[in-house]
Amino acid sequence: MKRKRKIRLSIIIVLLIAVLSASGYYIYQEMYSRVQEQKAFDRIHQLVDSENGRNISLLIEQNRDCIGWGSVPDTTLDYPVMYTPDNPQKYLRLSFEEKHSFSGVPFLDARCSLKSDNLIIYGHNLKNDTMFSSLAGYAQISYSKKHPTIEFETPEENAVYSVFAAVQIDENDEWYNFVDAPNHTVFEEKIADITERALYVTDAVPEFGQQLLTLSTCYGAQKNDRLIVVAVKNN
Repeated sequence: MKRKRKIRLSIIIVLLIAVLSASGYYIYQEMYSRVQEQKAFDRIHQLVDSENGRNISLLIEQNRDCIGWGSVPDTTLDYPVMYTPDNPQKYLRLSFEEKHSFSGVPFLDARCSLKSDNLIIYGHNLKNDTMFSSLAGYAQISYSKKHPTIEFETPEENAVYSVFAAVQIDENDEWYNFVDAPNHTVFEEKIADITERALYVTDAVPEFGQQLLTLSTCYGAQKNDRLIVVAVKNN
């Protein structure tokens, strides 16, 4: 009996070592990949940044799925934005170079166009403070006061949006279906609804005819929890 117990114990120990080794290797691979992915984004920065601003046209030449660049000044949120209406989540786990990626690339909702009333852009919330992880700061109004604007640059313009509200929702929230407002009434209803549910709102209250920008990322205890930051275009 003692011999059998020793054999079972040895098997369990070997299995535990194998599981721990596999887990450690996976964690190492993920960390290494994310470091390499960030280096790739750094190279993109070097490619398009100049003393006269970003060369967005050059960026688009590198990848036709790219439509612009999104950033929050003085934060780590500073990335190209992709748009693939025929393949909505193409860049969820794909790099700018179209290779497998843990980080992906921020992308515009496939139902939107650059002329939509509400531009919805998605990005991952990662533990290494990259991609849209800094959006979590907007859960506090003090953060929005330090970072009151969001920039979205396209070949046509470098638009600046003032933060209006931060809202914790789930992935099936109706806000994600709000792309265009057919009239003043619908617009006002949507703004009233999001105001009521917001963690806070600022003085940058949207008016009908002003374009909205919504940045969305994972946030919260549940898998489908999201944090959105809604901003209004400065005309």
